[in-house]
Amino acid sequence: MKLILFDLDDTLFDFSSTWNVVMKKMFAEHEVTKEYDNEVFFTAFQKKSDELYYLYEQRICTVEAYRNRRLIETLADHQYTMSEDEADAFNLQYIQQYANSLAPDSHVLELLMKLKERYKLGIITNGPHDMQEGKIMRLGLKELFPPEQVWISNVVGIAKPDPRIYQLALDYFNVLPEDTLFVGDNWEADVAGPLQIGMKAVWLNKYGKTAPASDKKPLAIVSQLHELIPYLN
Repeated sequence: MKLILFDLDDTLFDFSSTWNVVMKKMFAEHEVTKEYDNEVFFTAFQKKSDELYYLYEQRICTVEAYRNRRLIETLADHQYTMSEDEADAFNLQYIQQYANSLAPDSHVLELLMKLKERYKLGIITNGPHDMQEGKIMRLGLKELFPPEQVWISNVVGIAKPDPRIYQLALDYFNVLPEDTLFVGDNWEADVAGPLQIGMKAVWLNKYGKTAPASDKKPLAIVSQLHELIPYLN
């Protein structure tokens, strides 16, 4: 193994729990959304967020328009008409609160520093550049992953599991797929995609999900990031 590529969200930090905490706090405190049951509204918003994500993922609209639309449409379902300006203000506050909630994880940093002694390291992540770059900075990852070793789908115009985004990293590091390991939590993006082009993969399955039926098998399935160590050569 010469190169280890990592996903970011729910791999190098716990995106899901942070998202839940920050969004619920926002909804509980905002002058409009605080009028609704917090759990019910959050569930509806999460559903709308998932339903509309294709608009951003397929570059039909900007990330800012996507964020506004999921909020405006959720509120419309709750009989409130929110303006674009109100949605802009909400989402600016959300980005600030989300960034402020992040802090480096000493265990993750220690693991990565040890790996960096033996392997080349990179990040391939789907998501908006403003959020992903901010996360890398706030999590203390920038020194381990300088900008040229990070590929963000919104920046490069290709998203996992498109094989071209993995190839960008392989070309940069001048490493063959068979000498590369991908580590991440999403089966399609972080396991099936890398395996398809000849990489090895470790599936970080924190929540005990069932693996999809596939003839492609990861090198390992782990529940914690540090558990990948025994599978490295």
